[in-house]
Amino acid sequence: MRPLHAVVVGALGLAFVAAGCGGAVPSSNGGPATLKLSSSADGSYLVDNQGRSLYLFEKDDGGESYCNGACAAVWPPLETSSSPQATGGLDASALGMITRDDGDRQVTYHGHPLYYYAADASSPGKTKGEDVDMFGSTWYLVDAGGKSIEPKSSDESNSGSNTSGGGGY
Repeated sequence: MRPLHAVVVGALGLAFVAAGCGGAVPSSNGGPATLKLSSSADGSYLVDNQGRSLYLFEKDDGGESYCNGACAAVWPPLETSSSPQATGGLDASALGMITRDDGDRQVTYHGHPLYYYAADASSPGKTKGEDVDMFGSTWYLVDAGGKSIEPKSSDESNSGSNTSGGGGY
């Protein structure tokens, strides 16, 4: 098991890398948020209108986000100030918004706050955040029913149980 300080230093380093990506990490705060489906070997999953993968954090509970600070730098929330929209077979009535600790509005789907992953958010179709263990729990792609998509096999998983804080970088 790695010492706690090594995990913290790794996570903070990753947060600085993510913050340094500039325009690579999407920010929809204040703009529209439209969700649709994309497909992978493990099934169909939620993406934004530009095809960037969206994830849920298993630690989130009761429609509340537990990803702030360094976590939100690596896993930026899908934020908007307008009503989110659904296309392509998604349940529009399952969309919602919560108010984050910083006052911004985060999009939810079936009650799950949605996030990007900084390591793949600049490239549509990338799913490097799938099945990553980081910031105290696991991150998964979200299916059309609002459930986590768990990899069918470890060979198809992008990162497995990565506790080093690197998660695909």
